[in-house]
Amino acid sequence: MKKMIIFAFIAIFSLSTWAQNAKTKSVVIQTNGVSGMCKQKMEQNVPYFKGVTDFSYDEATSKVTVVYNPSKTTPDEIRQGISQLGYDADNVKADPKAREKLPACCKAAKGKAGEHKSCPHSGKKPCGHGSK
Repeated sequence: MKKMIIFAFIAIFSLSTWAQNAKTKSVVIQTNGVSGMCKQKMEQNVPYFKGVTDFSYDEATSKVTVVYNPSKTTPDEIRQGISQLGYDADNVKADPKAREKLPACCKAAKGKAGEHKSCPHSGKKPCGHGSK
């Protein structure tokens, strides 16, 4: 009888864990971020989008990995949110007004971020310009 109760408990616990994991999905989105400043802006915003449960940004590839609850948001809504920050998100182009507000280093082509002297962070604390 004890073995049966233990087995039932393990089965219920396993199903519960599986059900929780089934509630989230993951999407990888290609952005056009170029510097540590871009990474910082995304880290300060994307994790707080509705339905987002986890987030990471790979500065070397400019790819964002987002774990989200599909009952609260969609990959397209996440892409739109990134666009509103001023960055391209896969096939969704950056909102032009938001893009214009970004520092010059964030508007540079990949690999050129460190060449912009007009960035408001020049001479201040490092913001990852030119980092790979």
